[in-house]
Order: sequence, then structure tokens, then C-alpha cells
Amino acid sequence: MLAEQLIRAYVDGWKEHNPAKILSTLHPDCVLIESQGQAIRGAHKIIREVEKRIAGEYGPWKINQWDITTLVVANELCFLEWIFEAHKSFEGASLVRFKEGKISSVREYRTTQPLWEASEE
Repeated sequence: MLAEQLIRAYVDGWKEHNPAKILSTLHPDCVLIESQGQAIRGAHKIIREVEKRIAGEYGPWKINQWDITTLVVANELCFLEWIFEAHKSFEGASLVRFKEGKISSVREYRTTQPLWEASEE
């Protein structure tokens, strides 16, 4: 599967609350470092975390929006910017690495202040 297709399937899996779809994109040794700093190691641990969120173990959880605004693939590395909304809305970016045709790591960063545009200077 092409890198862009993997990324879009991964994001769609989260938006659709579809653990099987997410799992289909992940290398077994995948590492997810979420924007708040939590590190989850191993595809099956990542899926357990998804299932806990879907089940509401941390309170009500629903992704209202996760739109990719920029996506750049360079060999075994992908950079994407996105707009995300669950309980609140924010923008962020992810660095994604690939191994053996699957996602091997996702490192997320989120904004903490409103973004400025270069044209606004």
C-alpha cells in the first residue's frame, strides 16, 4: 500500500472508530507518540487504547473532525499537517515513518496557540 493511502486509512480508521482499519495500517512494532506526550508501543497496544476510547473509559469520546491539510511523502517518511476536533479543536502535525509497507511510528505535535499566516505579517 502506498504511504499516502496508509496515512488516509489510519486517519479514517480513527474517525470511523474502526480499530481493524487502524490495525491494518500498522507495523506490529509501531510506536505512537501522541501530542500530549503519551507513548504507546506495539500495534496491539495502540488498538487497545483505541478500543478504550471508543468504549468511553476516559469519558465521552468522538472525533468530530480530523482533516489533513498538508501531506508530503519522502521515501520512508511522511509529514502531515491537520485540523483536529474532539472535545476541542486544534491544529497539529505528525511525522510518520514506514517499515515493510506499514506505519512504524507516528509522532504527533499540536499547536498551543493560534497559528499565524505569513501573509498576515
